[in-house]
Amino acid sequence: MSMRADGGRAETVVRAALALVDSGGLESLTMRKLAASLDMQLPTIYRMFDGKRELLDEMAEALIGDVLDRVRPGGAGWPERVAALARGLRAVLLEQRDGARIVGGSYTAKQPTMTVAETALTDLGEAGFPPETAIWAGTTVFCYVLGEVLEQQGADGGAAESLAGSAPGGAYPHLAAMPVERFLDFDARFEFGLRVILAGLRAELSGGT
Repeated sequence: MSMRADGGRAETVVRAALALVDSGGLESLTMRKLAASLDMQLPTIYRMFDGKRELLDEMAEALIGDVLDRVRPGGAGWPERVAALARGLRAVLLEQRDGARIVGGSYTAKQPTMTVAETALTDLGEAGFPPETAIWAGTTVFCYVLGEVLEQQGADGGAAESLAGSAPGGAYPHLAAMPVERFLDFDARFEFGLRVILAGLRAELSGGT
């Protein structure tokens, strides 16, 4: 049995794996635990997936496949469309526990990832970016989203207290004066960073001026 020959069953396994991560975190996911949760024999799982790395790649594809459904119309201009795609990716990753860790480092080339990449490259290409620059622009936005989601998903309930007490004013006056609550305002800081990236891409499109 292969994943291609039994796509429906494989998708069920992938969604079950995502549910296990949601309940216990990425470290809790094992092939044995996944098989038990589905009342399957372990060899059955391994006939669909060569190992955990392949399973994680399919989990990443499943998440990426949900991105375009979450994109809200961002306006007629390419910056608005790219921003809408970035927000859609962020929303999907935040809904899944350890979503950024699942997607980060996955270099599969299947239909969901290719569709999202094609969407971004179409918007950037139509804006006038040369192909190489369009690829770099797309990966810059993608990696920014991953990094911000990774930070947000890694912050626990005590992050504010930990940060507030970690910078003595004498040695680090600027850090001590920093409004910690703003540092942890992940929505606001995401939008700030996205604006900065888009402003830089606009400048690049204008010849770096």
